[in-house]
Amino acid sequence: MIPLRLPCSPRPRAFFSAKSFALAGVASAALFIAPAPLTAAWPKFAKKPAKIAEPPRAVAPPAPPEFADAYPSARRPLPPDLLLTRDTEKKADALSSFADAVVAEDNAEADKALASYRKTLDADPGYVELAIKVAFELSKRNDVAGGIETLKDAIKAEPKDARPLIYLAQLYARNLKKPEPALRYAEQALALAPDNFASYLAVFELYMGTEQLKKAEQLLDRASKVKSSDAQFWLQLGDLQTRLYLKEDGTSQPADLEKMNAIYRKAAALGKEDAAALTRVGDYFVLSRQVKEAIPMYLAALPLQQSQTEPPTANLREKLARALIATDQRDNAIVLLEQLTKDNPNRFETFELLGELYEQKGDIDKAIANYEHSLQLDASEPRNYLRLTEMLLRAKRYERAVQTMRNARARFSDRPEITFSYALTLSQAKKHTEAMTAFAEALAEAQQSHDEMLTAQFYFQYGAAAEQAGLLQKAEELINRSIELDPANAAQAYNYMGYMWADRGEKLDEAAALLKKALDMDPDNAAFVDSLGWLYFKKGDYQLALKELLRAAEAIKPEDAVVFDHVGDTYAALGKTGEALTYWQKAFALDQTDKKIAAKIESAKQKVTSTGAALPQ
Repeated sequence: MIPLRLPCSPRPRAFFSAKSFALAGVASAALFIAPAPLTAAWPKFAKKPAKIAEPPRAVAPPAPPEFADAYPSARRPLPPDLLLTRDTEKKADALSSFADAVVAEDNAEADKALASYRKTLDADPGYVELAIKVAFELSKRNDVAGGIETLKDAIKAEPKDARPLIYLAQLYARNLKKPEPALRYAEQALALAPDNFASYLAVFELYMGTEQLKKAEQLLDRASKVKSSDAQFWLQLGDLQTRLYLKEDGTSQPADLEKMNAIYRKAAALGKEDAAALTRVGDYFVLSRQVKEAIPMYLAALPLQQSQTEPPTANLREKLARALIATDQRDNAIVLLEQLTKDNPNRFETFELLGELYEQKGDIDKAIANYEHSLQLDASEPRNYLRLTEMLLRAKRYERAVQTMRNARARFSDRPEITFSYALTLSQAKKHTEAMTAFAEALAEAQQSHDEMLTAQFYFQYGAAAEQAGLLQKAEELINRSIELDPANAAQAYNYMGYMWADRGEKLDEAAALLKKALDMDPDNAAFVDSLGWLYFKKGDYQLALKELLRAAEAIKPEDAVVFDHVGDTYAALGKTGEALTYWQKAFALDQTDKKIAAKIESAKQKVTSTGAALPQ
């Protein structure tokens, strides 16, 4: 190797050819984190070097290779291929600037990186990806004029590339609020790239922004005639159509629906091996109220699904289950979700949905089991406690219901609505003293920070609990407060207070007036009819009572043990023990915890047997 010499003449500007500099630059770039997506590639004139072949072996030693002299002199001038022309020198400077920018960006030196990128563009203004990045960075720094100039230089250098035109349109529209030139540039981009969806999107956004809906529609019709085999093109086009044609409630004009369906079905055909594409088509059919059409799309996507966490295929099975539910295929949905809980037992949403399905089927035990599992996985949502508590109360598992709400109250101590629900639960569990304490605490909490909670319904529920606790005067005060707050919807309150006095045989005239008000507001309410019949019973008018009570028993849904018990008592008062026994047995079948009804049945059986009459079947 030729030894280094002391300089004998001024150092040249560059010592390497563009090719050798590019080789060094590409090699060093591998050490840096890749820049932003638009600058992932080096400038286009930095060609990737060919692989250097290993020299062949020879008997005689090869001639020493020729190296660039670090300090050339008149005695040893540079070889011709190492001399830089004006063009190659400019490219070498550009590459040097680009490398500096990459390093600066990696070191979070944004201003320095931008300055170096701009020097790169001075040498190569047609480096479109970089021009777009620089224009974007300049617009962020409120130098929109600089960004526009950068993009216009890129357009001059690459007049057949639509991308700088698209971004130029965005700068005019968003930053300068000038839709006319923005639309002009976007339409130029579309003319250059009629099969590029980004061009259609740019023009569409401008038409929509200037409320040129007819032109937007014509644009989409034009796009629908593009011969593209890319499923993503049609999915994106379908998304634009839904923005134009689909209303918030999922409805659209029949002709528009047909257009959208055609586009999405084309996307499904082209993306038949793509789970994400099929899922998006299914989502469209759900959104447009064509749920039945979504099911085959979801079914086709399931075996293709690669990940259960990435959109849009995340929750694919739940989507399919909900589609099955919407089309009255609940049993199929349950089978699907049960399998899903085995495959992925940590998704609380799946257990919630299963709980809802079992609740709808009337399978309270399975509903409770799934709601409990959901609550174990996600205890951060108050609704999960409330839903489980409601099921436990329906199953008459009062202690567990109270404990569930006690846990909820401990967790959400700052939420008075939870205290209110806790009070309701205690009342239904017949823990009346605790219930009244909890109601008073809920009232105090709401008055401090959530007075919007103190509605007519709040006072009605509080009054009903007071009545159950035997605090009749307080109950009357609270229910009257409920009526004052919402007299137009006070039928339930009138009925409750009327029945409260009638059942005790007190204030019967006042009770009759209250029940009349309730029935005037809701004449077909079976519960109100039962209250009126019971009032007649208490007044001793058994025939009129029986007429109203039988009407209530026939109409009330679901069947109610209290109503059947009232009918039985009325038949007994009329001396018709057999008929009374029949209704008491119906009542007991609905509520086998009521010892009073059980005693009536036993007494009636003995009476019927003593007379020799046959017991009712």
